[in-house]
Amino acid sequence: ALALAACAAPVSTPPAPAPASASAAPAPASASAGATVRAAAETITPEDLRARVEFIASDQMRGRDTPSPELEIVAGYLVNQYKLWGFQPAGEEGTFYQWYPFPLRRLSAGGARLQLAAGGRTQSFALGRDFYAHGGTRAPLSGGLVFVGSAPTGSLGEGTLRGRVAVAALPGRFNRAFRTERSRQRTAAMLAGASGIIHVLDASWTADTIAKYAASAGTPARTLGGEPGFPQFYLTRDAGARLFSAAGLDMEALWARMGQAGFQPVALSGVDLSAGLPLEELDRAVAPNVVAMIPGSDPVLRNEYVVISAHMDHVGVGAPDATGDSIYNGADDDASGTSGLLEVAQAFAALGQRPKRTVVFLHVSGEEKGLLGSEWYADHPTLPLERIVANINVDMIGRNANDSIVVIGKDYTSLGALTDRLAAEHPELGLTLADDVWPEERFFFRSDHFNFARKEVPAIFFFNGTHEDYHRPSDEVEKLNADKAARVSRMVFYLAHAVADDPRRPTWVPAGLSEVRAMSR
Repeated sequence: ALALAACAAPVSTPPAPAPASASAAPAPASASAGATVRAAAETITPEDLRARVEFIASDQMRGRDTPSPELEIVAGYLVNQYKLWGFQPAGEEGTFYQWYPFPLRRLSAGGARLQLAAGGRTQSFALGRDFYAHGGTRAPLSGGLVFVGSAPTGSLGEGTLRGRVAVAALPGRFNRAFRTERSRQRTAAMLAGASGIIHVLDASWTADTIAKYAASAGTPARTLGGEPGFPQFYLTRDAGARLFSAAGLDMEALWARMGQAGFQPVALSGVDLSAGLPLEELDRAVAPNVVAMIPGSDPVLRNEYVVISAHMDHVGVGAPDATGDSIYNGADDDASGTSGLLEVAQAFAALGQRPKRTVVFLHVSGEEKGLLGSEWYADHPTLPLERIVANINVDMIGRNANDSIVVIGKDYTSLGALTDRLAAEHPELGLTLADDVWPEERFFFRSDHFNFARKEVPAIFFFNGTHEDYHRPSDEVEKLNADKAARVSRMVFYLAHAVADDPRRPTWVPAGLSEVRAMSR
């Protein structure tokens, strides 16, 4: 019954082109094209958008967790819509789907181990007292150690740590800044070819904190990909000092030097690592992305792509609120963006003359688990990545101020100036396209577009900000401003059409590209 409901959710069909009048004088080509684009935009209506959200964010979809049968029902609904409008599949093997592995794993009995051999002596570190760990290994991990400081991005080259293990200083408590720095260090170590990384923590990490995070590693958790995650060990400051001492080095002196100009990685000579993070696999679940496209009209530029994205997942079923509701419907987050993409797709289907480039509609899952679906797509694209000229991401567009939407990343690429120009050209939308009003939140690095940006695809992000119902069961369709979401979707349509029809590719602002590279390399 749910699958049938997915197919039967209310939609409107694109209008048939009106017959040309024999007596009417032809309009100039540019005016005619503009009128056609505006007519297509007007197929995006609050009524259709709300009807889509009512289905996607219904209790029957149980919060669209990744993975879940309900998420797959929503994916099937999206596919049926694209088939209805005559879109072409752009997923794997001639389908509208891209499936990515998302298995459930946990640390095996016996757990993680970390040992050092130096001067004929072996020194063991205790899980839950000296360290905790993430990731996994299929075979024992071994190799020499190299201290790379606290900012390896600027000091490591590709392949320079092949066959060795990086050691990095990771200051601070467990918060957003800590997680960002951790991810940057991990990425830099991976690009340098290291087989693992040891993050040495600062003195603020107590024995109780280490024990808490070590215990969580034995809890079953889902991880992206068929292979275990990159091995990461988190060592206390005291244990780190012992590690450096085994190599005859003063850790504190090295830490004082690492922020100075000209700092270079230092090998911990005479010390060999022996470690393991054995995992057991509890299931082999997969999760879907949905990819559809409408080909461009230019014989050359149709081989380039403008990707519009939104995440179709939410957080599933969780702790009940004061009313007893435990289904986290995610009407704004991100049924609004998912439905907006469908409305934009319907508008493109209504066009008499398609734009020059191909427009791709990418619905990802796993966003709530850490941008997983978009990460998988960016690393395993179903279309040539070098031909993707832009990504326009839509996440939460139906709440907060009625007359404005925040456009994150306007100052990173030429898409920002284009967006501002289009806003001025379409005052009928009644929308102010605000610059990032929360720069301290670093939202440009926290939604699915960032996985395109880290591949140096110019990207921009439409977002109304969080609210009191964010990640709560109360994020219900009744609170959605469908009129605002429809107007934002029209703006997304105008932007996507403009990018797709312009022979020039969007370009990066140098400072923006430098910041993205610093965060992703």
